[in-house]
Amino acid sequence: MNKKELSIPKQVEILLDGRTQRWLAMEIKMPETDLSKRMKGVVKFQQEEIDRINARLNGSIKLTYKI
Repeated sequence: MNKKELSIPKQVEILLDGRTQRWLAMEIKMPETDLSKRMKGVVKFQQEEIDRINARLNGSIKLTYKI
């Protein structure tokens, strides 16, 4: 099997499970415009932001994730 790397925005999208980016932005106390830029790949996620997202969504997002 080929291993695939999922980008951080794709991992976040999977963890959102139907919830909106606006909801996530409010929950992790990040401006919605900043989260949007990160989800589009314009700006890279910082480890602190990933930690806050993981804490709120009970996830295990890493900088690289292979499946």
